[in-house]
Amino acid sequence: MNKRFLTPRLKRKLLIIALISLLLGSALELYTFGLASDFLLRWLRSFFVFFVMISVTVLAIVPGVNYGVNKATKR
Repeated sequence: MNKRFLTPRLKRKLLIIALISLLLGSALELYTFGLASDFLLRWLRSFFVFFVMISVTVLAIVPGVNYGVNKATKR
């Protein structure tokens, strides 16, 4: 059986994370620098930084800690 890497649930999570990252990056760049000439480059960089940080936290660290605690407490 072929197991798909991007399940609909994972796609939905990634879309929500991307939207949150977009909003946070936009708010940070507009509040800090305003609309300067290099806004798009800084905005894309902040979007990707937020996206990576949030997705690693939500998709890897939290489930990993949950798994470790469950193994340690023998549930």
